[in-house]
Amino acid sequence: MNELLSTGRLQLNRGGSHLISAETSLGELFYLSSTTGFPPAQAIRGGVPVIAPWFADILGLSPKHGWARTKPWEVQVTDSGAESTLSVDGITLTYRATELPDGVRVELSAHNDSAHSQTVQLAFHPYFLVSDVEQVTLSGLADVEALDRVSGDYFTQSGLVNISGEYDRIFLETHSTCLVDHGLGRSITITAQGADSTVVWNPGEQAAASMADIGSGEWSNFLCVEPALLGPAHQGVSIAAGETRRLVMEVTVNAIEAN
Repeated sequence: MNELLSTGRLQLNRGGSHLISAETSLGELFYLSSTTGFPPAQAIRGGVPVIAPWFADILGLSPKHGWARTKPWEVQVTDSGAESTLSVDGITLTYRATELPDGVRVELSAHNDSAHSQTVQLAFHPYFLVSDVEQVTLSGLADVEALDRVSGDYFTQSGLVNISGEYDRIFLETHSTCLVDHGLGRSITITAQGADSTVVWNPGEQAAASMADIGSGEWSNFLCVEPALLGPAHQGVSIAAGETRRLVMEVTVNAIEAN
């Protein structure tokens, strides 16, 4: 079931417990595809998808990015955000979105309700709204080893991250990152707790042309900077019976000189 819920400057969709909008004094934080119609049981292109209990198809499981982003959650709106839960296959996910003075905090926990250990991966997949993805820079990942998922090669990042063409890289550490966008006159700082990786993704013009849920030309208007808990060798983390793992992302925006 899809239902749009609003609280303060945040807007969520009950399907996937999906944060789709966060307004700040410097404008909207997140891209949302112009083609989005919020169909039931389908992923939404934009906002902040919740990724659990696995990331992409790394563990060889389907659907891609797990079942959390397409199932209806139990959502309760609060004065400062929303809290929601979803239980499937012995895993209970708990999600909280909290409005900050100029940003948002999201928290995701996975509790193992079963009598045996379970392997999980957790991530947030925010689509940050930018003026032009090929003109912004991302700092905080210099000297970090990364896997280029397009070429399959490992490399060490040198200096700032700049986007040109298809970009899909898993940085093997997590740091506070800063997305600088002089076109919009703002910087977005992303900090995480409980993550072991940072995924940076944009499909580029050519790949985006084959994605029906990205509006024409809109590939240049977002960059995904994704705090993730992927586990050793990206094979997930084991949660013992009765235990919990937690992932937190805080996003804040500040004014900078515009072009």
